[in-house]
Amino acid sequence: MALPFASHLALLLTTLFGPTPAPTMQAYHFAHDGVLGTSLDLTFTAATPEAAAQAERAALAEIERLRLVLSSYDASSEVSRLLVSGGSARPSADLTAVLDRYAFWNQQSGGAYSARVAPLSALWRAAEAAGRLPSADELTTVTARIATPAWTIDANGVRLLTADRLDLNSLGKGYIIDHALAAAQAAVPTLLGGVINLGGDIRTWGIASAERSAWRIGVADPRAPADNAAPLTVLEISDRAVSSSGRYARGFTINGVHYSHILDPRTGLPANAVAATTVIARDNATANALATTLSVLTPAEGMRLAAATPGVEAMIVGADGVLHRTAGFAAYEVASSAPTATGNVTATVTIDITPTNPNRHRPYVAVWVTDTEGKPVRTLAFWGTKRKYIPDMSKWYGVMSAGARDVIDAVTRATRPVGEYTLEWDGLDDHGTAVKAGEYTFWFEESFENGPHSLRSAALNCTNGAVTGKFETTPAFAGGTVTCSAAK
Repeated sequence: MALPFASHLALLLTTLFGPTPAPTMQAYHFAHDGVLGTSLDLTFTAATPEAAAQAERAALAEIERLRLVLSSYDASSEVSRLLVSGGSARPSADLTAVLDRYAFWNQQSGGAYSARVAPLSALWRAAEAAGRLPSADELTTVTARIATPAWTIDANGVRLLTADRLDLNSLGKGYIIDHALAAAQAAVPTLLGGVINLGGDIRTWGIASAERSAWRIGVADPRAPADNAAPLTVLEISDRAVSSSGRYARGFTINGVHYSHILDPRTGLPANAVAATTVIARDNATANALATTLSVLTPAEGMRLAAATPGVEAMIVGADGVLHRTAGFAAYEVASSAPTATGNVTATVTIDITPTNPNRHRPYVAVWVTDTEGKPVRTLAFWGTKRKYIPDMSKWYGVMSAGARDVIDAVTRATRPVGEYTLEWDGLDDHGTAVKAGEYTFWFEESFENGPHSLRSAALNCTNGAVTGKFETTPAFAGGTVTCSAAK
């Protein structure tokens, strides 16, 4: 079911260089980084670019409004002020709704899902810094503390029963996504469709294009989660939300061993029975809560909970690699007969496009490979949204030789850190042919709309063991690394 060369930005190449859809069916794309600590991609099917831009502004405004309600990282947010006030106040309807849903899923999951994991995460971060595992006594103390109710809500308002920071990030992010899409719809009633993808958590609505009513969503493979890697599967959905969770994106490293950032509130230990989960639901708050919950439960427990939840379908990748699907999940999947061959050369490119100016859109980015004669071999990624700025990517624009790409509108994945992207090269060229071991140059080009431009490269001899090169940091742009090797 793998798709060759597919990435969550493949649609951009088709949109920018393929046939232009009819004006009433055109998809407009907007990309940001550093939104709620991750990436934000917006797509709106609109009659005009002005209408799409208005929808973008409405969605961003709603995200910011709700950030000031739910963010535990902002001292001025409503939930932070509630903690400072001593824990008694009349909450907004938004905060009340999120707290109610956390309480509901905490009960449904038997305590596997909780808004009280912040002290547990802090314990593991401290242990990582100290280079040791948390002790059994430390885990027992914290898990006993967070097992008790954190708040009560009645006609008089909300009363906190703890001084610990509440972690409303997962369900709260889903709630924000749902409301951001609703805000865009309300601001531009003529919209025909839209997708909001916040760090891999997605909400879809309406039609994708004149040729395709449903939106295509790739599911990141936990065994190969690079941003340009072939997805584990592809879903076709509309008027649905999809979220994924997994231990591959973040975590703790202690004495050289990686531990998942997903912690079981009942034991205090990293959740290890599941590699990744994907949940389809009517709203993203539900999809997000369940994706995290199913990462903590065993696959059998998770399948039972998902099957018992109306409007939900789920897929779980067990730690052993076995796939578990609810009865209706396969109905959303798109079959593919694409080959999964690899060449003799492999490479991993890690880039950081953390914005130095939070008010800018994400920069246009191209990463590609050329041979010793400067001829293009493979485009690993191209990220950009507007035709008129593509020529500003002067080097890539001059050599670009993209092969056929499958159209994917977004990829659901575990949330990535802001600005960090990983790309893999499987040793094939843009036509799917394996290349020989030898010298190759890896290019990294960035450009902002009406802003600075950067071109960096690293020439590597990919013939023997692993060799590493660097993309140097500049005042306006962060850097990156590339490591390549050849099969012996």
